[in-house]
Amino acid sequence: MAENTSKRKELSAADLSLFFTNLELIYHSGLTPAEGFDILRQSSQSGPKGEADSSWFKRLYDFSVQGMTLTESLKSAGGIPSYAISLLQIGEQTGKVEDTCAGLRDYYQKRDELSQSLRSALVYPLIMVFMVLVVVVILLTQAMPVFDQVFSQLGLELTGVAGTLLMIGQVLRSSALYITVALVAIIVVVLVLRITAPGKRLFAKLYEVAPVTRLISFETSLQRFALAMATMSRSGVEADASLGLAAPLVDNSEVSKRIQEIHRKVEKGSSLQSAVEESELFSPDEMSVLTVGFRTGSDARAFEQVGESISRTTERKIGRLVGTLEPAMVAFMCIIVGAVLLSVMLPLLGVLGNI
Repeated sequence: MAENTSKRKELSAADLSLFFTNLELIYHSGLTPAEGFDILRQSSQSGPKGEADSSWFKRLYDFSVQGMTLTESLKSAGGIPSYAISLLQIGEQTGKVEDTCAGLRDYYQKRDELSQSLRSALVYPLIMVFMVLVVVVILLTQAMPVFDQVFSQLGLELTGVAGTLLMIGQVLRSSALYITVALVAIIVVVLVLRITAPGKRLFAKLYEVAPVTRLISFETSLQRFALAMATMSRSGVEADASLGLAAPLVDNSEVSKRIQEIHRKVEKGSSLQSAVEESELFSPDEMSVLTVGFRTGSDARAFEQVGESISRTTERKIGRLVGTLEPAMVAFMCIIVGAVLLSVMLPLLGVLGNI
């Protein structure tokens, strides 16, 4: 089989965290990048992505042997975001590649943890919604015809709410094929959108403006900004360059807009502290931590603490959101089931009482 020499697709946050963990160990041990990539190539052959990882590390090894620098090798092989490559390039110039790798490891680890938390929070409500829909459809298409038959045997017919529900059930049964085709088409469209750039932008925009997720979108982008600033400050990147690299990392347009405003003020000569204060991106408590960090020269640690604080706050809000959706879904299902039963049982009890 011919070796695939095309650039690799960008790694996930979890894979990037693992990669920079290994790269930090390589530099800490004093090995050259070529030696490290050769070790990673051999160890990756038995992993779940063995062939792809082994081929990628082989290309990195070959580029390093040819005399390319670390960042040149990573650019040629693909798989690493331009943000990380820019930081590593600065790390090479300042002799802080190991520290830069440690910062990138922490950044992508926290980013992956937040993504996992968001996915877990979304899966459960979606399952609940699906279960509610299944119960409602079964009631309308299977239970209502039975009640209609009972009423017909008594010489009556379902009217009012019960009649409306029966009609809806009949429409669902007669249109089952069309509804199934439509649902399959919707699922296919959603899956296609999830893997295309325009689709990802659309979902990101919906996530940003939806009332339920708007605040979470803002805070996750703010956390990403804080952690990115911590990583770059630890790597010795100047404030001006840090802001330029951080702006493309956030998904929320409001956060991005304020970062760009901070960047413009810093370019005009304002201090990072005053520009961040004027942006009102952070809460008073978070800003007090950053102020102490700026004045004591510990801004990297301050940004990191603020990012972790935002992460904990966001997780609590996600937990509250899930805790609210669960009883809401159960209540909705109870209301629907109760409405169906009452709409047929009350008239039926009235008829039986007159016999």
